[in-house]
Amino acid sequence: MILKRIIYYSEYQLAIFHWESEKCVAAYTFKAGEEGLKKFETYLLATDNTPVRMLVDLTGEDFCKEVVPHVGATDRRAIVARMIQRQYRKSKDYVYYKIIDRQTVGRRDDVLLYSVLANPEVLQLWLKVLNKCRTSICGIWSLPQLSEAMLSRLDINAPNIILITQQTPCNLRQSFIKNNKLQSSRLAIVNLEDASIGQHISLEVEQTIQFLSNHRHISFDEKIEIHIMCRESDIEEVLIHCTDSTSRTYYYHKLKDIAELLGCDFQLIEQACPQIAEYSTGLFSYVCASKLLPIGHYGNRMIFFKFYEQILSRAIYALSSVILIVSTIMTLGYLSDAKSLNEESIALKEQADAVNNQYKNKLEKFKHKLSQTRSMQSSVLLAEKIYHYKSLSPQNFMSDISQILTRTGMKDTEIKRINWQQLQSNDLPVIGSNRNKKQIDYSKPEAINQFATIVGHIRLSSESLIEATTKVNSIVHAFKVNQLVKQVKVNTMPVDFRSKSSIENESGLDDKISGEQNKNNGWFEIEIMMKGNLNADPY
Repeated sequence: MILKRIIYYSEYQLAIFHWESEKCVAAYTFKAGEEGLKKFETYLLATDNTPVRMLVDLTGEDFCKEVVPHVGATDRRAIVARMIQRQYRKSKDYVYYKIIDRQTVGRRDDVLLYSVLANPEVLQLWLKVLNKCRTSICGIWSLPQLSEAMLSRLDINAPNIILITQQTPCNLRQSFIKNNKLQSSRLAIVNLEDASIGQHISLEVEQTIQFLSNHRHISFDEKIEIHIMCRESDIEEVLIHCTDSTSRTYYYHKLKDIAELLGCDFQLIEQACPQIAEYSTGLFSYVCASKLLPIGHYGNRMIFFKFYEQILSRAIYALSSVILIVSTIMTLGYLSDAKSLNEESIALKEQADAVNNQYKNKLEKFKHKLSQTRSMQSSVLLAEKIYHYKSLSPQNFMSDISQILTRTGMKDTEIKRINWQQLQSNDLPVIGSNRNKKQIDYSKPEAINQFATIVGHIRLSSESLIEATTKVNSIVHAFKVNQLVKQVKVNTMPVDFRSKSSIENESGLDDKISGEQNKNNGWFEIEIMMKGNLNADPY
């Protein structure tokens, strides 16, 4: 249960009520003076630092009604501040105002009611004790301002109502409510030695109605309901002096009946402080405690600074608790997810192992067949290569060579011999090596080329030596520029290129050399390396 502490203060005494929901669990009273202040300090130090709500009921509380221009909240606040500065300079922190009506003609100005504590010094002694004990204050409420809430809780509705309450034996509070809105309130001093309570109420009601008529709150013949909240023992005395008339109707309310209507229980007040239970102080303290938001009527921020600190610390503590709970829940959730994921990973691993085992078993059955794939692959490659080189034949080679030689001009030139073979190499064979022993392997990736040795003769009887050499060079050039030919090599030229002087200077050899020259002149031998076909591997 949340404990709420309500401090009721008048010039004569200070009372404290502890409310837990609708039940008052404790009550204490302190008289004004040094002794009361010391006892109050002892009480604060001995109890928990629960925020307190102050409820003031002072004779120095003035209520004024003013007509102000219809402006925004900021401008209205400035207007009220100027009015208070002129009349209540020392009470700037103890002012409460609200709009209660708006004029229907002219500029349609606002009707503003403000209440002010004309003598706030009476609170300072008690506020100092609260500040000394570091007790947080969440708000200061005006008891007359709670009259509207009291009548609303009692379901009392009328155009004009005067609510008469007695909080202590020495005072009599009269609050005028028009159309459910407080218009004015005054606190009268009661001396029961001079007159009875009935006489005081009758007299004060007449004075209050006269005051309201003079200030045009009501007209002289306007009907008014007077609701009196008094002790049960005083009702007979009040009935004698307060009688109904054409414009006045009296209603009497017992405090116990009001407590039942409000739904509060203050039996402990009757036991602990019977002098308080006889009056309406406890009822107003319950109405104050029932306010959901701790927003009072009076005071500045410095008075409530400790309460703000306390609220902030509690908010931070609550936030940290929420964060801790959320983080704990999230951690448990993550742990649960991690556990489930771990179980899933174990299950997946087992499934993977089972699949791998099945794969290995299946693979073992096909291992013998798979071992034959290499030979099958070689066979396929061999078939592809044979198909690729199917046009690689001497006939095709002779056709290509004939086209090349025809373009060079073959007059007086005879091709005596052509040696052709396939060669799986990019290099020309070395002269003198056994060229026929090299085998062709179609399964290898190397390209298969055509190698040929061309032996020809040029008749020198109709050609000069220079022309014969030129003709051989043109044949070699024709081979080199052809796209099929990869390499060309000349082994023999038609003439001996040794200088004439060297030949003539070799004594005794002239006839022999001349005979060899006559035998070899005109003959040439050319080796060529040709691609298998245009689509063959360029290597």
